[in-house]
Amino acid sequence: MDIRPTLTGPRILSRETAPVQPLPTCYPPPRVDRRRTCDLPRDRLARAGFIVVAIVGGLALYGLGGGGGFYHRLVAAPFAPAASAPYYRESLLHVGLAHALGLAGSLLAFRVFVLSFFWLGLVRLVTAAARRLSLADVALVLAVAVTHPTAMIAHAWTCHPDALTYALTLALLFARRPAFIFSIAALGAWNHLAMWLVVCTSALVLWWTFAEPRFRPRAFALGAGLLGGVVTCKLALHLCGITIAEDRFAAAAAHPLPVLLGYWTGPGWPLLYTLAFAHLVWLPALLLGLRRLAPRAALGLVVTQALALGATFFTEDTTRVFAFLAGGPLLYALVRALEVPAPHRPAALRPLVLAGVLLTLAAPRGFAWKGRLHDLEASRAHLRALLSR
Repeated sequence: MDIRPTLTGPRILSRETAPVQPLPTCYPPPRVDRRRTCDLPRDRLARAGFIVVAIVGGLALYGLGGGGGFYHRLVAAPFAPAASAPYYRESLLHVGLAHALGLAGSLLAFRVFVLSFFWLGLVRLVTAAARRLSLADVALVLAVAVTHPTAMIAHAWTCHPDALTYALTLALLFARRPAFIFSIAALGAWNHLAMWLVVCTSALVLWWTFAEPRFRPRAFALGAGLLGGVVTCKLALHLCGITIAEDRFAAAAAHPLPVLLGYWTGPGWPLLYTLAFAHLVWLPALLLGLRRLAPRAALGLVVTQALALGATFFTEDTTRVFAFLAGGPLLYALVRALEVPAPHRPAALRPLVLAGVLLTLAAPRGFAWKGRLHDLEASRAHLRALLSR
């Protein structure tokens, strides 16, 4: 007997009736054996080791940024009234949690607290991948996450809500229970509404194009949670007397077109590298592999990357915004592509992903902001100063 995956699950075919060509659709593949073996004690220990190495590696690669102190100043009173508040007062979640934990007195503790959400995102990624992939593939996916620009920004732009956006994005993309999706969607609106709208749209696109089960209940839970989060966040700001002078949408719309174009043309071609680092090497292989197996899935990934690019055009934080909007969908698609059984999986994908990781480690890393390229020397120096105390 031959087991082939289809959009509705594995299909058992006899040797006489099995088609010669691989099926055009491949999701979801059979995962019975993987679920049975992924909880072995040695595998759990190995995954824990992967996370520790990823945490240490991220700090060694990117350091710990020393900026974003204005967010920490909000921790003492995140709901204090303000007549003409800046746009970042909308990001209530991470400063509110820090206030509840009593982190107003230590800027370093607040930085580590915020960065820990990136680590939680890695834990969620490894947990989701372990149910679908071999241990070697889990390590490969985690290596991509650590060498992606999202990791760089999470470390270099500490105090910002991006690390929490990362954790919520991965939790949402791999979530299946509608109640959990509702909660995550609501929390994301309290964290960074402008980016979260794009993330939620990308999640819907991926769930539909990758034929995730129970799409309608999940989509309804996502929409209801997002609406609830927006309403409660806006209501909290109103009741606390916080009036936002210019929210993130208005700030983006206020940029003149020549200024926006300058953000992209000023840094020159290296700006393209900062968007995904050397992982651009394997993106075509991933798209071609998905197109051969399930064309709708390949289109879904293209749509999410286009959404991220379109939203990024209206911002001054070019690398930061694109990385966090496009990085989660990219990791999701990579996991889904690697879970395809060997006869149907693109043979060149694994070697190219590994090459992208190694090239990223060997090449310089930096980010584009306000039309200029910035290196990581400041964040690395800040971490060295902290360790030398």
